[in-house]
Amino acid sequence: MEGPLAALPEEERLEYMWHDQAWGLSQFLHGEQGALLVASQLVSCAPTYQAKLYAASQTFDEARHVEVFARYLREVSGVEYPINKNLKSLIDKILSDPRWDLKFIGMQIIIEGLALAAFQTTKETSNCALLRQLVHYVIRDEARHVTFGVNYLEDFLKTLTKEEVEDRAMFAYEACVVMRSRIINTELPARWFNISEEEIMEMVINDETQDMFTNLLFSRVMPNLKRIGLLTDKVLPLYEKLNLTSYMDADTEFEIDWAELNKPLESSKEIDQQSEKELAAHTAQGLF
Repeated sequence: MEGPLAALPEEERLEYMWHDQAWGLSQFLHGEQGALLVASQLVSCAPTYQAKLYAASQTFDEARHVEVFARYLREVSGVEYPINKNLKSLIDKILSDPRWDLKFIGMQIIIEGLALAAFQTTKETSNCALLRQLVHYVIRDEARHVTFGVNYLEDFLKTLTKEEVEDRAMFAYEACVVMRSRIINTELPARWFNISEEEIMEMVINDETQDMFTNLLFSRVMPNLKRIGLLTDKVLPLYEKLNLTSYMDADTEFEIDWAELNKPLESSKEIDQQSEKELAAHTAQGLF
């Protein structure tokens, strides 16, 4: 998008970037709405009392996230965009599947895992102090959600047959395909620059910055899929075609640290200092 964007006058370019950010934040909001619905389902369908309790606490977390993103879009961005049709399709599939573990895989491992990395990017790169602060607090919750899903699924999936594991491995792969190549903002630039959505998709997929962002996202998801046993011999070649297998041994960085979670909430100054350190570390790793 650098070519068409660079050709705009500065005022129009800033306006486009404002709307583009609002589109991305709108997808954060819709993802959190989906997580709220899935977590509320898990309160009733999770198989153990402990899992139900955790789902109940996550439901409260997700409701808070929905409210904070909705309020930011309403009071700061001043515009909200509808859910991407492919994200909606994936969330609908997770919501309609009666198997509780597929809900865990789709939401806790894939969608929330990718969202966690996207939140981290926003925290490190946004020039809005308020947005950096609220995303920092959301990350504290989401890291806990992802870690619980990994720990719980790791034990449960060992009890399934090989055929059942393969079924779930393929489900996870298909979800990754959707999140990798289809959750792209084509509607806004197509309307803004009078270019077809197909051309926009090709430009974004071949964009080096987008490729680095994809690297960051899946370096958070692939290790967790490996840990819970869903990178089977059958699906590994499929991930290789997507150039994602190099991330399966990456450090996830988001392990639970209960001492950290029990600390008082950080100040905006502390959050900014932490964001600068994290951005420097990711830049050194070639992720930015």
